[in-house]
Amino acid sequence: MDPPVSEIIMGQRSLDKKNMGRCVVTGATGFVGSHLIDYLLASGADIVCPVRKQHNLKYLTNKNVTITTFEELEKEIRSKGNLDYFFHVAGATRALSYKDYYSANVELTERLLQLILRATDFKYFKRFVFISSQAVSGPAPNSITPVTESDSPNPVSWYGGSKLEAERIVQKYSDKIPIVIIRPSTVFGPRDTDVLSVFKSCKYHLAPCLTGKDRMVSVIYVEDLVDGIIEAASSHKTSRKTYFLTNQEPVVWRDFIREVGRLMESSVVFLPIPKFVLKPFGFLSDLIGKVTGTPSLFRTEKIREMDQWFWICSPEAAHRDFGWVAQNELSRSLTNTYLWYKAQGWL
Repeated sequence: MDPPVSEIIMGQRSLDKKNMGRCVVTGATGFVGSHLIDYLLASGADIVCPVRKQHNLKYLTNKNVTITTFEELEKEIRSKGNLDYFFHVAGATRALSYKDYYSANVELTERLLQLILRATDFKYFKRFVFISSQAVSGPAPNSITPVTESDSPNPVSWYGGSKLEAERIVQKYSDKIPIVIIRPSTVFGPRDTDVLSVFKSCKYHLAPCLTGKDRMVSVIYVEDLVDGIIEAASSHKTSRKTYFLTNQEPVVWRDFIREVGRLMESSVVFLPIPKFVLKPFGFLSDLIGKVTGTPSLFRTEKIREMDQWFWICSPEAAHRDFGWVAQNELSRSLTNTYLWYKAQGWL
């Protein structure tokens, strides 16, 4: 269970929540999925959560959801009548091979779409919402030209390539199933374990950074992402479309780190890391991952993503089609995240 401070932080969303009816949410035990569950529960939704590992349910403890397995999901859907929404958040963000990514991100997505065709009454079903990634698009060409949904995808990692394949599968079913695809930018907030490394670096006053010019990154607070997912799912204008969800303005990554240091009242020294040092480190991490069976955060494909200058995308299509704009100011969002990490003992 989260400590009380997290309940205060999570409770700051608008009270004007849409009741989403009966929903399935995959990935409910993870970072983004668990926040989506919190929103849906507050709206009064009836939620089914298929999970792979029954022992990893800490964010679902004492919450009014139906927990099942992927094998029993079809039976569960049929047993309770009409389904309104299916939020597919689950997927692999780290893997040891493209085959592993393909299995978790592509094959699973197609199995779920086939399940929906078999088990759902389309007089009532409103939307299959696929949570993809900015990694599908690849980096922008420069600092003033963010990637848009109309640009050709150019993933630079296995992860991004697998999410692109999954998007194509989703679009293949879009003549039979109402779908919408969401591409979040870099997501941060309470319960996240990736951007947590930035806070830990600031705690110890030393932040490793790649040498060269400043890198620019689009980011989004998890609360804003969840609001955007709900708005995209419930809008009649979004069917068969793809949307980036991100803050209006990207950040210079070093400035992002500086802001974390400022709110932690920690002076931060940047440690320049030459690219030629990272490459052998990545190979070593890959080797250790193969031996242990657990992929490292800083593996070769992740370093390839880190080596790009401009991970920036535009949220304009979301604003145009369903009026969505990220509401949370960056400093406040980082403060909420920091308070949660402290309360959990993660820092």
